[in-house]
Amino acid sequence: MDGVRTFWSTWWRVERWLGRTRLMRKLVDAGEAGRLYWIPSLPRKVAARFGTEPDLGPKSLAIPDVPVALRSGPGVRRDPDLEQQSFDRAPVPRIDQWFPAADELSRRYMWMPLLMSRPRIARVRRAFYPDGVHPRSTPDPRRSPEALSKLVKAKAAELGLSAIGITAYNEKYVWATDSSKRVGGTVIVCALEQNYRATQTAPSVRSERAALAAYGPLYQRTSMLATYLRELGYTAREAAGAEVGPVIHYAVESGLGQLGLNGQLLTPFAGSRCRLTMLNTDAPLALDQPVDYGVPKLCDECQVCVRRCPTGAIPSVRRMHRGVEKAKIKIERCAPIVAQAHGCAICMKTCPVQKYGLPNVLDHYAATGEILGKGTDELEGYAWPDGRWYPPGKKPRAAVSKEMLEPDGVRPEPTTPFPA
Repeated sequence: MDGVRTFWSTWWRVERWLGRTRLMRKLVDAGEAGRLYWIPSLPRKVAARFGTEPDLGPKSLAIPDVPVALRSGPGVRRDPDLEQQSFDRAPVPRIDQWFPAADELSRRYMWMPLLMSRPRIARVRRAFYPDGVHPRSTPDPRRSPEALSKLVKAKAAELGLSAIGITAYNEKYVWATDSSKRVGGTVIVCALEQNYRATQTAPSVRSERAALAAYGPLYQRTSMLATYLRELGYTAREAAGAEVGPVIHYAVESGLGQLGLNGQLLTPFAGSRCRLTMLNTDAPLALDQPVDYGVPKLCDECQVCVRRCPTGAIPSVRRMHRGVEKAKIKIERCAPIVAQAHGCAICMKTCPVQKYGLPNVLDHYAATGEILGKGTDELEGYAWPDGRWYPPGKKPRAAVSKEMLEPDGVRPEPTTPFPA
């Protein structure tokens, strides 16, 4: 056992050292720029053996029977006046605008999963995104918004997306640099579930590769859905990621899930084990509505992610931030660990909704008044890259060391305060 620990600890240090080299930085930059599109992906059968391919196919968004004690209201609590005041002071900045260190750390230390996923994403963009945004025909005036939404959702299911949600474009939730990219008043949020087994190994290269491996198929299918809308006679622009704006806002408003205490969208079928992207369109679709899945009060009862976070980056109490009630993640304590510990994702891995699915967690709570898996090694235990297993009640001391929080002797702090 000591030999295994020594091997993984040594490899972890070698991996971090390689990320600092000039050659690796150039390769990562080439991958980000899409110049490595010619590198072939592993054959599907081989990739399946590695267990990182996403789980294609539609998933259920059926509203479960939420116990009375966990009901709080649909979506997330908001203060519309404060939302407007915050927007008037400053639009929402992208993370690479106000916290460039987070992006830099990821490029430096996550080179292995990045290089393994970027060629596939580049090929998708080359194949689909030059398609344009303009309609290819005249829309059928007899088709109602409800009928059109039904068609679009059926197409999304046919393409293999896990789920989609439809909501209104909101100027208060657009990145400061992307407001000119709007083509219509409707946003479609597309979700694709990432590989279950790989995620349970977090933090690991396999888990992070599973997360990144889902983006290629997600972008491809989102682009195909946009093409379908253009064939129906509407303008549609797909986003390579979250270019429209903060994707979780639109996902909550469209009923795909609710905001978890860990700052992530918790869907009923996979928790936060989903990759998300959006497309913007002028199609007159019937809008979905926020849903009360019981997530906020469930998270208050659970708080496993708060306890298990290696650096204490997740607050246990929600507060209003830019008009939204949320637990604001301490990104200066989160980003360095995410970059250096294979994406970390412990807050995802130890979430019972992610591991067991929301219906099972709610049923268990209704029967026992307890959170399914809480306090067990099955849910809360994880292997850190140092080769050691940390059961409930124990966390890696190395994660809070100065070397980890201040890699290369530089404390990764935001260049400017996040606009309140």
